[in-house]
Amino acid sequence: MSKKDDIKKSGRKKRGEISKDDINPYIYVSTQELIAMLESPDPKNRTIAATILGNKKEKDAVESLCNALKIETAIYSRIAISEALGKIGEPAVVPVANLLGQIGNNQEKTLPGKYFNKKSYPLARDMAARTLIKIGKPATYYLIQVLDKNPDIFIKQQAIDALGGIAAKTGDYRALKFIIEYFHAYVGDNKIIDKLTIWKLIRSLSAFKESQEAAKHLLKVLNRFSDPPLIWEAARSLGLIGVTSPEITESLAKLEENENEEIIKAAKIALMALDHNYNENNQKL
Repeated sequence: MSKKDDIKKSGRKKRGEISKDDINPYIYVSTQELIAMLESPDPKNRTIAATILGNKKEKDAVESLCNALKIETAIYSRIAISEALGKIGEPAVVPVANLLGQIGNNQEKTLPGKYFNKKSYPLARDMAARTLIKIGKPATYYLIQVLDKNPDIFIKQQAIDALGGIAAKTGDYRALKFIIEYFHAYVGDNKIIDKLTIWKLIRSLSAFKESQEAAKHLLKVLNRFSDPPLIWEAARSLGLIGVTSPEITESLAKLEENENEEIIKAAKIALMALDHNYNENNQKL
């Protein structure tokens, strides 16, 4: 192994990376000892503890794992804690949902400057929503309640993120009705408009494959708004939903003539996706 590789490996260990061999000596450690390890100054120990607690689906560790998730700085340890809560599942829904908007201090406040760019590592601010997506369907109902009743706009935005992620991952479409209702509250005539929330709603609608209702509301965005991030995100979402109609095709084709390069890129990708989906469906007939 080269010196450069040694440095990389050392860096990953400092961020809490472990191997299967690292776990073996701790397999039979008690739950309370593992919970105590979540506070270890060594991130490897925190990763080991979270991994085993998740594998055991240890419900008694949910509170401690949530506390750890809120303050964890080592990326591999943070991911292990999130995955542990995801494996524990339904008992972790409410405690994790209570962390929405509570982790990190770099919350999104403005629309993005570029078309979708996948991040290599999950940001701290996203961890509660990402963890709820790992839990999946058991989180849907509670997140709908958060969307309906919680007054904090940032918590609502993260609930929207989570609901879209769950729908995309599991095919659980129970949230669609509520997301559309919330969409009306923000896009309806003579309403106070929070464009970042609209952007979040547009992204979440992309999860509802083959939904005519979702596609119809995305067309409203193309017809009403001129903000480039809302336009390119609506185009991207239409491509992902996969509903084809003359109106959708014409609207996306017009966007190819836009002056904004990001909008042009989004429209081209969406049209290619719709064309592929159309050809695939015809082959099945």
